[in-house]
Amino acid sequence: MSVLEIRGLTKTFPGVTALEDVSLSAEAGEIHGLVGENGAGKSTLVKILAGVHRPSAGSFLIDGRERRFGSPKDASELVGVVHQERELVPHFTGWENLFLGLEPTYAGFLKKREMRATAMEFLETYGRGLDIDMGAPAHTLSSGQQEMLTIMKVLFRNPKIIIFDEPTAPLSIRECEILFALVRDLKQKGLAILYISHHLEEVLSLCDRISVLRNGRYVATVDAAATKEADLIRLMISRDMKEQYPKLPCRAGDIVFAAEGYASARDRLRDISFNIRSGEIVGFAGLVGAGRTELAEALFTGSSRDAGTVRLKGRDFLSHSPKDSIRQGMVMIPENRREHGLLTQMSVYENLILPQLEGLSSIGFLRWRAADRQVRSAVERLSIKVASPSQSVSTLSGGNQQKVSVGKWFGLPAALWIFDEPTQGIDVDAKRELYDIMGHLAQDGAAVWFISSDLRELLAIADRLYVMKDRKIVGECVPPFNPDGVLGMMMGEKTA
Repeated sequence: MSVLEIRGLTKTFPGVTALEDVSLSAEAGEIHGLVGENGAGKSTLVKILAGVHRPSAGSFLIDGRERRFGSPKDASELVGVVHQERELVPHFTGWENLFLGLEPTYAGFLKKREMRATAMEFLETYGRGLDIDMGAPAHTLSSGQQEMLTIMKVLFRNPKIIIFDEPTAPLSIRECEILFALVRDLKQKGLAILYISHHLEEVLSLCDRISVLRNGRYVATVDAAATKEADLIRLMISRDMKEQYPKLPCRAGDIVFAAEGYASARDRLRDISFNIRSGEIVGFAGLVGAGRTELAEALFTGSSRDAGTVRLKGRDFLSHSPKDSIRQGMVMIPENRREHGLLTQMSVYENLILPQLEGLSSIGFLRWRAADRQVRSAVERLSIKVASPSQSVSTLSGGNQQKVSVGKWFGLPAALWIFDEPTQGIDVDAKRELYDIMGHLAQDGAAVWFISSDLRELLAIADRLYVMKDRKIVGECVPPFNPDGVLGMMMGEKTA
């Protein structure tokens, strides 16, 4: 008997059918993948199972019994969800977060000694190999450690079904390996696991079966061992694999940005030399910790420079702040769009005009017509799917949020665009749109600096590649790229 059986689930919102007649099942001891584009219905399905939404039609059974949860708290005893956004109290310790809502008390006081002992025992059972200080406040932990603590918090409630929603996005390679080992261990313990990820190779290697959703409808369930990535993509978007990485033709012009012998002791960067020309996309490859993001952030934020020269548009580039860099013609789309690229509590309209306020204002007042034109142009040019520009940016899909984080720079005289992991956590179709955006910027004469941990997209989209290791550039590659050689350089081998 299936642990989870979904029968004809449908969920409608005013004017929108988010989920329509979806049926699938998950067995005990099975890792069941769930894939689909943003807007395919994955999040809605998860929210129904987690007690956030009630279905408009259909039902789901757990252990053969129909369930209708009234709240997430009701659902948590049976369904545990590891959400994309970590649900931790920043100033609580690891063990305090673990017990959140389950605190044992005596005469009104927390049994702290018992809580610490139980937390350490639990970590020893489920978190072997994890480098988490359970006594440290959550906000002091790394992004990957916070993600692993979030997973521990879900497991601590001992649910029958665990849903992982994009769990590897903030993790290093080592942390991913620990997570995969943990997921397989949970499978051996007989749990039913729903695993959601945009990394299709990850889903194929980890899962037993994979269900595909498209436009809110169930498409198919396939055997992972007998399925190729190209097959999944066709099911998800009815588009061939060769169209996954669109590369627009561009022609390199003059050097727009160049660094020679750049070094920053604060950021542990040394002997950095590279250049980016107008009309080209230059990729930066490297393993986690290689220094790619640190280099881009150091130059954009105006971190201290201890050696070397930097030139932008033929002039010496000296920046003391992001505002200074923007004024000189450099913009950056950061890796963490929700924390550093957007003001999620504000509207799409407000996010799109925020960097443009100086140019869109007169004697301290916003020129509304000019602002409206700017917003309308960005929404149309980037095909941002939004009911109204007044809609909160937090309600958009990951791909549309990323478009807003790009669109807010339109209208500024930017010569160099830095994209740091722009396709992380977005679906296949949204990725294609981001590649098109970068391509059109290059065609319009901009220099594009493209940082990515996905080597395949770098090899497909970049016109040249620089490889970083140990906070320095170890090589430059030009087409036709040798994937094995690039990977070897990333790993420390000298051949390209």
